[in-house]
Amino acid sequence: MSVESWKHKDIWTRRGKMFAIEISRHYGTEDEYEGPHRWAVYAYIYPSHPHFSKFDGPNLWQDATQVLPFHRGCSYLDYPVHDGKVTCVKIGADYHHLHDIGFTHCATADDAYRVFSDADELFDRLTAMAETEVIS
Repeated sequence: MSVESWKHKDIWTRRGKMFAIEISRHYGTEDEYEGPHRWAVYAYIYPSHPHFSKFDGPNLWQDATQVLPFHRGCSYLDYPVHDGKVTCVKIGADYHHLHDIGFTHCATADDAYRVFSDADELFDRLTAMAETEVIS
């Protein structure tokens, strides 16, 4: 078996209260315009987080997704299940849309500072949502 048959993915994770944020970078097809790097940001919102109950079905364009600051909007929504129960809402966005070609050339976390800045903004929003709901 050779290493070439395996797909490589880098993941950075930051855990909050009742949620986690993940940034991933993997490799895609490179051409004369696009670089090989594919970036994405995901939030894992657990049932104990107040925003968890706001999600309703698989529609990417629902109120629960629209209030979260994702790059060009939500492009991924899933409800992972373990032992017959939904464990979290996994929601995210990639950085491979029209006019995102620059992100495909970002090879390092330092290069992709905008992705990390967006992830920090999402972290802050979910933290504030949790604090607001707990206080009120």
